[in-house]
Amino acid sequence: MIDVRVPLFVLFSAMGSSGVAETLELSGAWVRAMPPGQKMTAVYMELRNPEASAVSIIGASSPLGSASLHETRVAEGRSTMRAVDTLSVEGGDIVHLEPGGLHIMLMGLKSTPVEGDSVPICLQTSKGDVCADAAVRRTAPGTANARGTHDGKNSHDHH
Repeated sequence: MIDVRVPLFVLFSAMGSSGVAETLELSGAWVRAMPPGQKMTAVYMELRNPEASAVSIIGASSPLGSASLHETRVAEGRSTMRAVDTLSVEGGDIVHLEPGGLHIMLMGLKSTPVEGDSVPICLQTSKGDVCADAAVRRTAPGTANARGTHDGKNSHDHH
């Protein structure tokens, strides 16, 4: 009998490594810490597409609650938020998910994450899923608080 395990392992390993290079790179992922009992929060991060062709984000997921892409817009002095069905990241581009712009909403939270926790988040893309662990923080990394320092306390930035 012929042992096909080694050739299959080599084939699947090669397929797996080429698939990783064809998808988004996620960095700086963080989740806004909320007061106890809150049922929603937001996730932010940087998305980098190292490939020449575009990658479409078609969904998001987290074991913490339901996840979906959203965008905040300000028009005529009013801030509104709407769901985004698909987000295209062109080849070589970087897209920032950040407070006041594109972000991922986590809704119907099973528990309220606290500062110091880590929340798994996955993006479903046209080239496969890509996941990251998002650090739970009170404020955006590198933002100044009300006293003008960068210690991450007393900030009032919103999603």
